[in-house]
Amino acid sequence: MSHSTIVLLSERDAAAALGLTPRTLQEWRRRGGGPPYVRISSRCLRYRVADLEEWAAERL
Repeated sequence: MSHSTIVLLSERDAAAALGLTPRTLQEWRRRGGGPPYVRISSRCLRYRVADLEEWAAERL
């Protein structure tokens, strides 16, 4: 059985990886856009690296 590792980034790290500010990601989420994210709890969300790479390849 093989296991693949899912790497999650904080909002700050995800923004840096995309060359954006965390505020831009916040605004996109508020408007219903931007890269997909995972809500861990009511105050914590993360971005999967694979999702960011796919989203950026399609849009940036």
